[in-house]
Amino acid sequence: MTAPLHPRESERLAVLRALALDDSLPEAGLDALVACAARLTGAPVALLSLIDEDRQWACAAHGYTGGPLPREHAFCAHAILQDGLFEVTDTHLDPRFVDNPLVTGAPHVRFYAGQSLLVDGLPMGTLCVIDQAPRALDAADRDTLAQLGRAAVELLQSRRRLREAGRQRERLLDFARAAGDWMWESDAGHRLVWASDAFEAITGGPTAARIGQSITALPLLDERGVPLPGPRGFAEVLDRHEAFSRVLVALDTPRGTLAVSRSAVPVLDEAGRFAGYRGTARDLTAMLAAEAEARRGETMLRQLAAQVPGTFFSYRSRPDGGAAYEFVSEGITRLAGLDAAAMQRDAAAYWQLVHPEDLPRLFADIQASAATLQPAESAYRLRHTDGRLRWVECRAVPTRPPDGGTLWHGFIADITERKATEAALREHEQRWQLAANAAGIGIAQLTLADGLVHLDERACANHGLPFPQRGIRLADWAAQIDPADRDAALSGVRRTIADGTPFEGRYRVHRPDGVVRWLEFVVRATYDADGHADGAIGTCRDVHELQIASELARAKVEAESASRAKTELLSRVSHELRTPLNAILGFAQLMALDATQPLAGEQQRRLASVQRGGRHLLDLINDVLDLTRIESAEFSLDLQPVDLSAALRGSVALVQPLADVRGITLALPPAGRHWGRGDARAVEQILMNLLSNAIKYGPARAPVTVSVEHRDGEIALRVSDRGAGLDEDDLARLFQPFERLHTESRRIEGSGLGLVIARELAHAMGGRIGADSTPGEGSVFSLHLLACDPPAPAEPGPEPALPAPAAGAAPAVRPQRRVIYVEDEPLNQVLVEELFRARPQWRLEIAADGRSGLAMAADAPPDLMLIDMNLPDTNGLALLQRLRAEPALRGLRCVALSADAMSEQIAAARAAGFDDYWTKPIDVPRMLRALDTLLGAPA
Repeated sequence: MTAPLHPRESERLAVLRALALDDSLPEAGLDALVACAARLTGAPVALLSLIDEDRQWACAAHGYTGGPLPREHAFCAHAILQDGLFEVTDTHLDPRFVDNPLVTGAPHVRFYAGQSLLVDGLPMGTLCVIDQAPRALDAADRDTLAQLGRAAVELLQSRRRLREAGRQRERLLDFARAAGDWMWESDAGHRLVWASDAFEAITGGPTAARIGQSITALPLLDERGVPLPGPRGFAEVLDRHEAFSRVLVALDTPRGTLAVSRSAVPVLDEAGRFAGYRGTARDLTAMLAAEAEARRGETMLRQLAAQVPGTFFSYRSRPDGGAAYEFVSEGITRLAGLDAAAMQRDAAAYWQLVHPEDLPRLFADIQASAATLQPAESAYRLRHTDGRLRWVECRAVPTRPPDGGTLWHGFIADITERKATEAALREHEQRWQLAANAAGIGIAQLTLADGLVHLDERACANHGLPFPQRGIRLADWAAQIDPADRDAALSGVRRTIADGTPFEGRYRVHRPDGVVRWLEFVVRATYDADGHADGAIGTCRDVHELQIASELARAKVEAESASRAKTELLSRVSHELRTPLNAILGFAQLMALDATQPLAGEQQRRLASVQRGGRHLLDLINDVLDLTRIESAEFSLDLQPVDLSAALRGSVALVQPLADVRGITLALPPAGRHWGRGDARAVEQILMNLLSNAIKYGPARAPVTVSVEHRDGEIALRVSDRGAGLDEDDLARLFQPFERLHTESRRIEGSGLGLVIARELAHAMGGRIGADSTPGEGSVFSLHLLACDPPAPAEPGPEPALPAPAAGAAPAVRPQRRVIYVEDEPLNQVLVEELFRARPQWRLEIAADGRSGLAMAADAPPDLMLIDMNLPDTNGLALLQRLRAEPALRGLRCVALSADAMSEQIAAARAAGFDDYWTKPIDVPRMLRALDTLLGAPA
């Protein structure tokens, strides 16, 4: 974007022209100042730029050799539109400069900061620093640029003032030659008797008004125009009756008090007596003011230079071989411990501090600069007067004075830290090279001039090529890349060279020995001195193992995502199946338990069939959920020593009714305690499955035997039956989900998931399920766990004291219990209403949504709330949170009653504060017993 013109552009250009700065001549002082700006801010480029009608040009530069630029491309054209510092931290992010030719091409500006230079209140240009990397100045850098900017302005203004003072002096000389000064004559009494016409033109007052007035009272001034002490003034000079010249006096005129230089000779009469003076007078007011301004600028420059961590100097070498420092800033004291004035008196004081090994090279650089008038630049060691050894850098621009010697204006800076940084950088580069070799990182470079790719030793190894290679053609290099990846790789390299876009990618490379490896390439464009792309350079690294691992990790993530999707699907299917099952099994149970209207025998048998079918479907749903829970990443068991004898007794007690129906005897191992590492509930679930399978699939009235075996740190519980047995094909299919091995024709209940669940549970406990079978003889299924020692016995605690009933106390009259059931499904509402008919001392109230339930509870707190987890206007967790937020309902007992039987949902509900979680389909007798317990009714 082109910057608009300054609001006072014409005035600004007039001041700029008045400075009369020629861009073709070097400005040594300004060059030293911009070099200082570059060093202090750490920027590679610094300029003192000026903006005229249609261009930007640098009257001083460091790190930049280009010529003037069109004004529409100049960053400084933007900077002069505001006072103070104008900073662009990253040109690629600034819409004003992102497509600027100085950004897209050489010098590839990424960072710019320009301090506006105000002369007579108008910006002439900037003191700016430039970098090819994005960055931001800190407060110290901004302050440095501001101070150096003021110094630059003072130098520019001093140049103008000195030029004006010089012109004024020239005019005065011309006046003298052309009698341009006014001439005057006085009498013996020092009264003005005549003045030339120039008097009126210079003073602005009529000459006649001054005739006859005494001139003795005029105050005397020193050479700088400052009044001298003494009461008599000019009379002291006049009363001597001697010739005098260039005596300064103060003359009050209509144009103000003027500093007038008077020269005169005495006039004698014929008798030789003093008769007065005849002389000339010159107005030096302007000249003295210009000199004062110049001195003030020099003083400010010295003050600012004293703040810079370095020193400015002017050094003159005379034709006779002598040399001296004509100017040295106060920074030399910090740099070398020398006094600036002493150094100007004796240049040898400085040379004696230069390290002897560096002194010959320094003198050679000075002599070469004097001979060629090229800038001198040298780095050398300097020993401070306190003994510290420092590295300094001297940069100076030579000029040839009229006497034939050489005059340098320059700057000496302390570069000790930079030298240390460079040494650290070299060490870092060495370490990087070692690390790159260790990491297998190679360097590859493409040059457009010859179309060859040059590989270093590691890059050759990565490509399977011998080292060294003199260079291979780009087409030959691309031929090594797998055809599926080749076009993408070549397109990335070409795009990098075309527009500078960095290129990164991983591709398969076919080595000459036939091995295929994944290589990672990172490529950047390279540019010539004119900023044109001349090739590309990049790194290549063998990432074959990383790529394979990445693909495996991606496959794992996809598998886990699929597993989560399956779990969510099964959870939804389970919920949707349990909801109608709740009505089927619930009403079937109520019909079977109805003593007031009992069913006939045939109807009872039909109802029993309905219940069996519903329970079978419920078992299938539960088995699917168990399998899903085990396969999920969140599944975990509480592994600790388990009393396997107690687990076996508990499992036998649960399957004993099934064994009694089939007339099967369960033969158990001798009494004893056996300990294995596992989860108690998981162990019981596995044993129940193995025992129930042996009972269901074995012949009626045939015994089922359980034995215990210890071997190699394992303990095994073996369940043996005398069934038909399994062949090798059956054993291979045994642990497939829903595989029942043709038992459907025998009408044996089962889902085909029990053994799958048992196997997964055993694996989760670090154990396994064994299966051995012989057709016609029977099968042996075993649970193998790691054997372990029993847990340490717990310290016995005191028996809780039970409150004794009060003697003769009358039975308490129990008030009617009130229960609110929050449920939106009409069938579930009717089912629970029917269930509550068995407890006439309870009163059930139905709320069809969460808001109604909350309002009913707040109006009259119930004894218990049953809450469905999925409601039309909220969910059970949110409703519980709102109930607990009400002070009157904070202690209300709440039970979740839901068809969602996933363990995660149950755990979340209990963690949220539900007193219990009951799953649908409901078990009517168990639910009545639970309600009796919660509501304090007799069982």
